[in-house]
Amino acid sequence: MFEKRILNIKGGRNFRDLGGYSTIDNRQVRWGRLFRGAKMADFSARDLKVLKHHKIARVIDFRSLDERLNDPDAYSDSIEEIELPLLNEDTTNSTADANDFRHEPHEFGFAYERMMATYRNMVVDEFSQQTLQVFFRYLLDGSQGALLFHCTKGKDRTGLASALFLSAVGVDKETVFRDYALSDQFNQPENEAHLTKMIQQGASDADIDNAKHFIMTDPDYLANAFAAMSEVAGSPQAYLTQIIGLDQDSLAELKQRYLR
Repeated sequence: MFEKRILNIKGGRNFRDLGGYSTIDNRQVRWGRLFRGAKMADFSARDLKVLKHHKIARVIDFRSLDERLNDPDAYSDSIEEIELPLLNEDTTNSTADANDFRHEPHEFGFAYERMMATYRNMVVDEFSQQTLQVFFRYLLDGSQGALLFHCTKGKDRTGLASALFLSAVGVDKETVFRDYALSDQFNQPENEAHLTKMIQQGASDADIDNAKHFIMTDPDYLANAFAAMSEVAGSPQAYLTQIIGLDQDSLAELKQRYLR
């Protein structure tokens, strides 16, 4: 199933199908309906053909305006581009260069605390909540074929959106967290190169530790997002209904579209 999940993209990493996951009521997420990924700035014509092969007609870009301007996605005429920033600015350090930590060194734990706060903010911030509401409206509009959503590395903003979708259709929490953690496997070559460059440039142990916390997933981050959902709405399920606006009819429609 793992191999089936991977999109054969050469100009990007962490592109995968969200299909195949089982739900608590013994249904399964349909293959070929919803995809998650990372930035598409280095896509070739061949990569765009891969999206076309999978009938991907819409791409939602969760990146900030600055990220999009600095690294614009490649698109074909057959794909509708939807700019939907999940944060007012990139606080995940997805775009940080290996030199950045040498210019502005920090103590151990800086990145961990910043990422914990970022995941909480993606849940409680009104700007982010409105983005997630629009995201689910696009999920419920299945008239345009399959949909791909992404950020820069496909792990934080995309990871939260994936977790919310899988939770909404009834995938158990353990599986949700397992899907979230897969980003580290897909991003491993890039992450290792990033850390190796820092070591070669003489980065401190604290800076390397902080870089790891920025470029890799951590179950604590996602757990903090779920805790924030309970804080503002009573439970993650209540967050979906009260904050995201998914009433019972919307949840039923979501399951009809994406489960078999």
